[in-house]
Amino acid sequence: MEDSVFDMLDAMEAQDDGSAAEPKRWRSSSPGAYPTPSSPAFKAGQRLQTQRSQQVRSDNDHDLNVDDHMELLGITVLSEHPFEPEYMRSKITTRQDPTALRHPPVVRGINLIATTDLPDRFRPIFPFRLLNAIQSKCFNTVFNTNDNFVLASPTGSGKTVVFELAICRVIASFPSDNFKVIYQAPTKSLCAERQKDWQAKFGPLGANCVEITGDTDQIHMKRIGSASIIVTTPEKWDSMTRKWKDHQRLMQLVCLFLIDEVHIVKENRGATLEAVVSRMKTATDNIRFIALSATVPNSDDVARWLGRGPNHPELPAARETFGEDFRPVKLKKYVAGFPSNGNDFQFDKYLDGK
Repeated sequence: MEDSVFDMLDAMEAQDDGSAAEPKRWRSSSPGAYPTPSSPAFKAGQRLQTQRSQQVRSDNDHDLNVDDHMELLGITVLSEHPFEPEYMRSKITTRQDPTALRHPPVVRGINLIATTDLPDRFRPIFPFRLLNAIQSKCFNTVFNTNDNFVLASPTGSGKTVVFELAICRVIASFPSDNFKVIYQAPTKSLCAERQKDWQAKFGPLGANCVEITGDTDQIHMKRIGSASIIVTTPEKWDSMTRKWKDHQRLMQLVCLFLIDEVHIVKENRGATLEAVVSRMKTATDNIRFIALSATVPNSDDVARWLGRGPNHPELPAARETFGEDFRPVKLKKYVAGFPSNGNDFQFDKYLDGK
């Protein structure tokens, strides 16, 4: 009876693994005869445990997607979208050094630049691992040259980082704090936001940032002397520099002039901005202009207006233009049509209510 049970178990094992059943042989139940117990119940339990473990591995394999398999192999997975935040864009395994990029990713034909390429003291300013496509495209001109620069790119594409790279170049070029950077924005709220952000970033490097607007009192005006970065509006800087010969020493210290929302030059306030830029070109011999906008349609005209620099004013400034396909959040545009009753004045009033 015992031999028939063993024969049946051997046949079942042979059917499982595809091998032929072993011939009938004498078995001993004494300990030490075989490395594992020969009890039928024990072997049946082993087979059940093996089947369960294979089923668990199979289920786990089905749960893993392509990214997970690549992560298990130690491969960084990058999203196709170039403007997603870094914590959403990549997965870095413990087998990989997050600061080492042997082969930087390429987005739309642009090699993304790692922030590790910057000097060590500037890395805390950029709390991400890679510059996006727009920032990487502008990096060489902004950080490695002194040419004037014009950038037109969609809202939210990281234009502020371009300003910050230019400020880093100034700080690296002037070991002492004997320089001034002027940042102009059209609204006071934007000036307040930029002053708070840049004071936290550049303050530890010794470049203090101060806000000068129409609401600034005389006590804060005295902080201009000790500040390296001045955040102001075109109207305020125009009133301060109208008699620029009385402040010639201050004007000579200005080496970088940042113009945010340069498209306002075509609005009613544009004459003030144009006068300020022309005055700064006259007051100092070595000044660099960087102008940014999200909606300027004729960036080439702005580039010719600013010029390449003091050494080549007849050449246009360096320029980069990025279309709506670089917008981080895609926009869908629709055209709504409404019937007209023939009276243009009534039709305009009708549209105003829509």
